[in-house]
Amino acid sequence: MLIVIWSAANISWSGLHASGIIKADGRGYYAHLPALFIYHDLNFGHFDSIEAGKYNNPNYNYDYRKYSEGYTLNKYFAGTSLAMLPFFGLGHALTLITGEDADGYSNYYQIAISLAGITYLFLSLLVLIRIAREFHISDKAIALAIPIIVLGTNWYYYVVSEPAMSHVYSVFFISTFVYQSIRWSRGEKTALIWMGILLGLITFIRPVNAIIVFIIPVLFKNISDFSAHLLNAFKHPGQLMAAIGLAVLIPMLQLVVYKIQTGHFFIYAYEEEGFDFLHPHFLDILLSYKKGLFLYTPLTLIGLVGVYVLFRRSRFQGIGWLMFFGFITYILSSWWNWYYGGSFSSRAYLEYLFIFFIPLGLLIDKGIQLSGIKRLLAISTLVVFTALCQFQTYQYRRMVIHWDQMNKTWYWDVFLSTDFTPRNPDDYRITPK
Repeated sequence: MLIVIWSAANISWSGLHASGIIKADGRGYYAHLPALFIYHDLNFGHFDSIEAGKYNNPNYNYDYRKYSEGYTLNKYFAGTSLAMLPFFGLGHALTLITGEDADGYSNYYQIAISLAGITYLFLSLLVLIRIAREFHISDKAIALAIPIIVLGTNWYYYVVSEPAMSHVYSVFFISTFVYQSIRWSRGEKTALIWMGILLGLITFIRPVNAIIVFIIPVLFKNISDFSAHLLNAFKHPGQLMAAIGLAVLIPMLQLVVYKIQTGHFFIYAYEEEGFDFLHPHFLDILLSYKKGLFLYTPLTLIGLVGVYVLFRRSRFQGIGWLMFFGFITYILSSWWNWYYGGSFSSRAYLEYLFIFFIPLGLLIDKGIQLSGIKRLLAISTLVVFTALCQFQTYQYRRMVIHWDQMNKTWYWDVFLSTDFTPRNPDDYRITPK
């Protein structure tokens, strides 16, 4: 945590950098807050004068607005803003106390959102520790896995450099949903209600993440155990309906936002964007030089190798774990923009970090028991992959690794390069013969 706080303070909080904490897509996720509480205008009339005017920066700007029947609306769901709300309040209070411009984008608002990312990282780690203990991973292995999963994946980047994006908040809510699902599998009475609340919040933040429900059967020892719990839930219809109702009603708050903005409850703000389930980019999203998950964050591949340890404990859970990973890969890679625009590695996987953390912890637990050259090799592999991810993160921040134009030639041209001169995408563009 101290490393992350120190990094954020040095990379994002000082000088002109603070104005770039809320940037790109993150501006759209955040914009509901100043629009509602400062400008009292959910049609975002402040955009031209404030975001594109006063705080104009071509590196950070992004027009998140869409238009419907003469009305202006925000392309992004408001759930992420809800998760940021306490920190926005903190930033607003500090701005008023110090006499800075209370326009929603001045220094303290930016730093407050950075603190939001750090806080949600800390809370997510607490939940992941609880999940890991449910899988009987030792505290020593957990202690080793935590810095590796933070520094060896793109989690670090999005907490430090782009905390206004939805991913760092989704990590917490999805991980907490998984933990409550485990509590439900143990027969905890309140767990089902919490599952409904969390699923509602997960969907309100990023609708596609509702697919997390398909992990629930995998958290049981076998399908019979899951079926028994499901049947038992139907014996308590009041609790079940309350959970389902919360899961449905919470994301419907977005319909209220649309009604205020346009006079209509049902709007598809993404317009021509959508899924193409007949043409998924399954291998591209995992292996391509453009955004391949395993290429830019190779530790995730090591994490999946750890599923073998889970398989040895429970064949049902091991197979189910891999099937769930395959399922979300199919869904995520079917999005029209399968590489998700400007991002480091494949950012769409970040919210499902527990998929890699638990197998990684199991693998480390086994590795601790090794001795001699095997133990040294295991530790060295984890250290090298973590260091590689950190180096590539640095390259990405310096635009040596481009935000969406990478290819094989470019990747190997800058691999482990300390020449941090930004490249020109046209120099690497493949032209038809």
